[in-house]
Amino acid sequence: MIGDIMSISRLRMGTDGEGVSTLITLHGCPLSCKYCINDYCHDEFCERSAYTPEKLVEVLKKDDIYFKMSGGGIVFGGGEPLLQSEFIAEVFRIADSKWKKRIETSLNVPWENIEPLLPLTDEWIIDIKDIDEGIYRKYTGCSNAVVKENLLKMKEHIPAENMKIRVPYIPDYNTEKNVEKSVKWVRNALGIEAEQFGYFVTEKKQ
Repeated sequence: MIGDIMSISRLRMGTDGEGVSTLITLHGCPLSCKYCINDYCHDEFCERSAYTPEKLVEVLKKDDIYFKMSGGGIVFGGGEPLLQSEFIAEVFRIADSKWKKRIETSLNVPWENIEPLLPLTDEWIIDIKDIDEGIYRKYTGCSNAVVKENLLKMKEHIPAENMKIRVPYIPDYNTEKNVEKSVKWVRNALGIEAEQFGYFVTEKKQ
């Protein structure tokens, strides 16, 4: 089994959950977000690395002491990491049990990519963009119906505290009122108070 990895970013603090973390970004994404910060995840010719789960865990062991002392660990992001869910699951199985295991995702993938990871993942950091179908489609080029379905299914399988839902204000695409609507949906449907934030916009794809 080989992971298609874009980058490994070590010694991160305050951006991927508690403690010191290492972020592993994986290639590929089903969305085409207009303000994508890792747009090269769609480029089949971009620089990337191939790792087996065992090889990746050996690299991650460099920061073992930081993970354990700070309550941090490893985070998979992207792109959309759940496109390589089997690889992630194997890394989580063989990694140190004291490392926190987190996934940053849009959740716009089939349920079978998610379900095997539910018992292995300590925290899900989910950027839902906007709950409104029209806004979501305009911004990402995709429907968000699967995202809503997956969120409701996850509610039945894992504690609410294992899910961190993020709702962004997206310039030119949604408004503060839209954000409030999304936050209310998350609160009513999942019993979770979503985190609100703003995208740092540099360039919009045409």
